[in-house]
Amino acid sequence: MQDVENLRELAVRAHGVDVNGISAALQASGLGTVEGDHAWLDVEGLRRSGPAELTQWREGFDGMISYAGKQGWLNEDRTRVRAHLEHLG
Repeated sequence: MQDVENLRELAVRAHGVDVNGISAALQASGLGTVEGDHAWLDVEGLRRSGPAELTQWREGFDGMISYAGKQGWLNEDRTRVRAHLEHLG
């Protein structure tokens, strides 16, 4: 996981891996699944990946998830958030 401090965008960036590889990696890690052109990521798994000691980061993360909910980017029970898939060479 990279760039955990950037709470203005949420994307899965894959270098040299196809969609099947991304899907397998997300499922194996328990962090999410791939559906179409997007990944659905586990909100609690993402929260645990952040810096535990930074209350400001946690508040920012919760704000990002709240915004995602307003945009329709959370699943029905609000446990997964939709993220862009970016294939990089």
